[in-house]
Amino acid sequence: MTEVHDDRPGSAADALAIIQAQQAQVSSAISPKAYLFFLFWGAAWIVMGVSGFLAGIDVFPGWVAGVLGTAAIVAAGIASAVVGIRSGRGLAGQSTRQGMLYGLCWPFAMVGVSVFVAAMSAVGGLSSDQMAIMVPAAYALVVGALYAASGAVWGSMNNFVLGIWIVVVGGVSPFLGTPANLLFFGVGAGGGMLAVGVAELVRSR
Repeated sequence: MTEVHDDRPGSAADALAIIQAQQAQVSSAISPKAYLFFLFWGAAWIVMGVSGFLAGIDVFPGWVAGVLGTAAIVAAGIASAVVGIRSGRGLAGQSTRQGMLYGLCWPFAMVGVSVFVAAMSAVGGLSSDQMAIMVPAAYALVVGALYAASGAVWGSMNNFVLGIWIVVVGGVSPFLGTPANLLFFGVGAGGGMLAVGVAELVRSR
């Protein structure tokens, strides 16, 4: 007699467990180290915000904050690029194309915000204090919207909640004035990214 192996789920709970396991396996294969992006950029935003705040209360000169912030952005960008390239090797298809197009939104959005900021400085005649209030808020609003959009498109509640939180940080920070807004911006938005990164790391284990 031939032995028959019945691999069908015995209940709805078993079926759900199998589906969840398969989804986790696919997610891990597509983006095995997604948590690193949140950790990299969360740390970078905290460095930018805290250093800007410390410069604002004259702990050290403004150029030191500029160097620290630039170094943090460059380091996070390089690290993210390396992880992204390695994670994307051997992958193709509609989801990869979708991810690539979404990824292209970021540099275009950041360039757009930078041009807007430059225009407000040159044409709007804003003071340095006014610029210090507007610039972090503008970037936070755009970044938050992009994160929330990615969560909506790919069904990631972590991304969606993080995006909404960053939008809230961007909207509230101007009311704090400078340099307190920089600290709130860095710790609030950067801390949110770190929290999501840790949550994603735990979930991937």
